[in-house]
Amino acid sequence: MTSIHELHSNEYGEPPEVAVSVPGVITLMGEYSDLCDGYALTGAVDCTTEISISRRTDNSLRFYSAELDERKRTTIPNLKYRREDRWANYIKGVLYETYRRNFLFKGLNITVKSNIPQRVGLRASTAVCTSTALALKELFSFDVDDNQLIQAIYFAETSFLQSKSRLVDIMTMLNAKEGYVMLFDLHSFEFSYIPVDMGSDVFLITESNVPPFPVREEIVYREEECQQGLAVMRSKLQGGFIRDYSIGAINAAAAPLPEEQKRFCVYVLEESYRVQEAGHALEQKDSLAYGRFMNRSQAGLRDQFEVSCPEIDWLTKRATEINGCYGANMIGPGFGGSTLSLMTQAARDDYIKRLEEYEHIFGFHPELIEYHPMGKSRIL
Repeated sequence: MTSIHELHSNEYGEPPEVAVSVPGVITLMGEYSDLCDGYALTGAVDCTTEISISRRTDNSLRFYSAELDERKRTTIPNLKYRREDRWANYIKGVLYETYRRNFLFKGLNITVKSNIPQRVGLRASTAVCTSTALALKELFSFDVDDNQLIQAIYFAETSFLQSKSRLVDIMTMLNAKEGYVMLFDLHSFEFSYIPVDMGSDVFLITESNVPPFPVREEIVYREEECQQGLAVMRSKLQGGFIRDYSIGAINAAAAPLPEEQKRFCVYVLEESYRVQEAGHALEQKDSLAYGRFMNRSQAGLRDQFEVSCPEIDWLTKRATEINGCYGANMIGPGFGGSTLSLMTQAARDDYIKRLEEYEHIFGFHPELIEYHPMGKSRIL
């Protein structure tokens, strides 16, 4: 496989001055827990985005995607979002946010190489932004701390690109540790490391390959309903964090809400509780207990928050029917994407056979990735 250094040299006739590698990230549980300042379990995956940069003597900005064999270009004064620039907009967004903060530079040659699948919920776009920001900081020795770096990445996605960004994903990319997942408090953004050692049991990510279709409005609707409902519930409670109240108190506070809004809010709060219990199960190396939390999480995503889809439902149900599979749940925002399953090695073989049936029924070829928590971003 051609290295990022070789790709850059072949494209621009000179080696890069800096190259960085950033892992993709999954949220094992707690995808929507930020709505209640709750808790989330995240980890880095063994897929990366690599960015290399060298300086130019003019103001031209040139971008090369190795996977697409595609080239884009602009100049510093013309750092604007352009729909046709697609993948390059993520790089441009970080350049714009960096320049806007008076960290100045001239022209650049940039190469991007990534093997992070786009639709799996592994935060491929955030990885491009994070790798660009890290490469700029390293190349120019910009005096920025992690908080400033995270802000630039966050605003590149939310302001420049008008897309969703999660601070927890960026922080995971910057702080992940091999062999560990991270338990985040989404109010303070403090985190702890939890070792993942389930013996001979394995985590498997299954990409459903359901074609992408517009679902952002559906997700925004749920988020807005949750925000409104949680505000009403807070007004009925006696202060403190709503995530810390008992399920009984939560259900009582949610009673006046419209039925759908109540389901959304109760799911988000229950999921936040589950995350803490699931983290404890991982610490105890208890596959059976962790699998139960996965199954409850999936039931909530399907029946309460309603962001699952027939393909995901099929994959999780078929997995849990296999003797030796402890649990399975959807990862990513929903309406497609991927599942995460925990099972024995013997169950894995049975599951792979089931995937042939999935392709026959739905017409989509599933892809399988064995999940091992990986380390943080690094300079190559």
